[in-house]
Amino acid sequence: MDPREFARLLDCFNLCDEGYRKVRRGVQKRIARHMQHLGCPSVRDYLARLESDGGVREDARRLLDVSVSRFFRDGDLWQALEAETLPSLVAGHPAGIRIWSAGCALGQEAYGIKMLWARLSEGNPAAPPLDLLATDVNPAYLERAIEGVYPARAVAPVPGEARARFFRPAGKGSVRVADELRQGIRWQLHDLAAQPPPARDVHLLFLRNNLLTYYRKEIVGEALPAIADSLAPGGVLVIGRKERLPGFLEGFDPHPAAPYLCRKRQTGGLA
Repeated sequence: MDPREFARLLDCFNLCDEGYRKVRRGVQKRIARHMQHLGCPSVRDYLARLESDGGVREDARRLLDVSVSRFFRDGDLWQALEAETLPSLVAGHPAGIRIWSAGCALGQEAYGIKMLWARLSEGNPAAPPLDLLATDVNPAYLERAIEGVYPARAVAPVPGEARARFFRPAGKGSVRVADELRQGIRWQLHDLAAQPPPARDVHLLFLRNNLLTYYRKEIVGEALPAIADSLAPGGVLVIGRKERLPGFLEGFDPHPAAPYLCRKRQTGGLA
């Protein structure tokens, strides 16, 4: 499959070729195996099969999903969340904090949030209740996230004390998330690009390395305003380290030291 053929396939699903630049090889291997399984000798035949068979099309779309993630990816982000962002939100919302992990993939982000929250809540009887929603478009990824089993090497970025507290041996070089972290997370299937936001008045919204990276600009333009509207005034939108909010979206102030933390002003919207 040459680059132009792969771009044609992505175009069928409104996905952005540039976003797949670093993961293209692995995704193409999955697609090639799918083509072989279906008996499609060419990309043209494969695209025709996708057009005629909705089930095959759905399978192909799932094969294009990217689950690249790890615990506490971008460590300085998590340090800023723990030291500044979460304490500020807790102080301003004593009735409760709503967090949405959008595009949660295999769940590392959601469990990372719970680790920070556990440390923040220790010895703090005034800590408000946490409502944590984790969503993804891929049901297989969501099942694995709920299961909470990872290769032992995957938790290497987690500090030693936290690893001992929050993970349990699961055999064959694997670990399982402790019940303390598993409790209280609401997992839900959700398509960022096609469905309305599943939450309102969110105080902290993780939108890292998914919509802004993998989808075409016109899809971002349709989906992002509604996602931004789901964030409460004063709430914080978290995007990927190399992502930037598009110019049409106003009303967000990037953190001066961590521009991927964007606080929503009291008023804002489209330019």
